[in-house]
Amino acid sequence: MRIESDEDPRSAGLFPGREGSASATPPDPIIHAGYATLSLRQIDEWNGVPKGTAFRLFKAQKDQLREGQDFFYIPEGKDPELTETLRMDGRIYPSTVHVLLMTTTAYARMREEWHRRMHKTGCGCPEEH
Repeated sequence: MRIESDEDPRSAGLFPGREGSASATPPDPIIHAGYATLSLRQIDEWNGVPKGTAFRLFKAQKDQLREGQDFFYIPEGKDPELTETLRMDGRIYPSTVHVLLMTTTAYARMREEWHRRMHKTGCGCPEEH
C-alpha cells in the first residue's frame, strides 16, 4: 500500500493560516486503491473551515488533477458499502451522494489554491503574489 509519509496527504499540513483554528488531531486517512486519501469532510473539519470549502478548492484545481491517481470519484451506487461505511464513521457528510477522495497531490493543490485566495502581504511565504 502507498502510505509512506510523503504519500500521506496529512504530511502537507494544514491550510496556511489555519493552524490555530483547526482540529488538533489530523484525521485518519482513508486507504482507497492503495492510496492514503482524505475526504472533503475530513479536509474541511481538519482545517476548521466551513462545509463546502474543500469542494470549492478542489473544483478550482480539478483540471490540473488526474482522476484515479490524484483523486478518486466514486459516483452514487458504484460502491454503496464503502459509501455507507464512510458515512457511518463520520468521514463523509451525511448528505454526500458522490464521494471524492483526495491523495497527497490533490490536497497539496488545494492548499496552494487556499493560499492564493487568502494571501496577505507579509504572510512569510517565499513568493510574492
